[in-house]
Amino acid sequence: MNGVEQPMALPTAPRPPTGTAAPADVLHLRVKHDAQPAGMSLGQARVLLAGMTRLLQAAALAVIGPAPRFAGRRPDVVKTFVEQDVRFTHADPAGALLAVFTRLDDDEEGPAPGSVGQLTSRSQATVRLVPFQRRAGVLLAGALGEVVEAVREHRPARAPATPPAAGPAGPVAGPAAVTLGEPPQATWQAPGEALRPLVLRGVSADLCDALLGMVTAPRVRTLEFAFYWGQSAGLDTPAVVRAAFHRVDAEALARLRDELAALREPRRRTAVYGQVTRLDRGDGDDGGVATIHGVVGRATPRTVQVAVSGPEYDDAIRAYRTRLPVVATGRLRRSGGVHVLIGRFSVATAVVAGA
Repeated sequence: MNGVEQPMALPTAPRPPTGTAAPADVLHLRVKHDAQPAGMSLGQARVLLAGMTRLLQAAALAVIGPAPRFAGRRPDVVKTFVEQDVRFTHADPAGALLAVFTRLDDDEEGPAPGSVGQLTSRSQATVRLVPFQRRAGVLLAGALGEVVEAVREHRPARAPATPPAAGPAGPVAGPAAVTLGEPPQATWQAPGEALRPLVLRGVSADLCDALLGMVTAPRVRTLEFAFYWGQSAGLDTPAVVRAAFHRVDAEALARLRDELAALREPRRRTAVYGQVTRLDRGDGDDGGVATIHGVVGRATPRTVQVAVSGPEYDDAIRAYRTRLPVVATGRLRRSGGVHVLIGRFSVATAVVAGA
């Protein structure tokens, strides 16, 4: 359809490995090989497993605080996530499918509302938060969709035989899908600051480097990712998300990685995930201060105040009334006994980019 290769059909109801009691999210990685004999070699399996581990690490790090690149020692919460919550299985005897099961905490709750200002009675209930593992999985799925779109723009410009279409193919009917096939070519003209919105959505040089290593592994022609979400009481179930990467796009992916690595990030951002429990109107007509009770990282309690205006203020009103989860990302400082976050405020939706 319009030259865009559609993803192969994948199972619609993946099941966790036998003996797994807790609900689990499932990531399927399907590999299209070259014409050599079927099956996955030990060398290829080593590269793909290492790449998958690095993808999950990059997503977990971005949940804690998004950055264009991550240097230094990995936090213990990231190590625990990868080493204890993630399981790999070989789901296809022919060697083309690897299944990654991520255990979800049975009942992860945020902190009880704290003491920032006087809270209304509706905010006194315990805040129910999405588990860290689900947040990392949703962020990874969305980041892969963002990389699909960015790599399209990073391809070298070529004169198309026919005029390009108005835009990339939209979601197919049913599960969400974002794929790389042969879309219209474009020239990348806005590096640097234009990439910062992608960073806030979980895209990093580390994530791109992991993808690059996987898509250039021996015999790999195409990698197809499919995200399925376990059903758990009290949690919304996002739509299935798919994304595909092709070996021919390795050069464009490397360009994106290099530009992300070159971004200047003098201070690490902090992401606070939680619920709006108080909203105070400011002096203007379209702004105010939102108080968020939530967590940093996996479950570190934090209550912060963040200034919101314009569309962000509208989102804060909606989140306060409906108790939708929100994410505030930016610089966190303490002022007069209060944690103040200066940065970006958004509603944490269950449907990721591409859905």
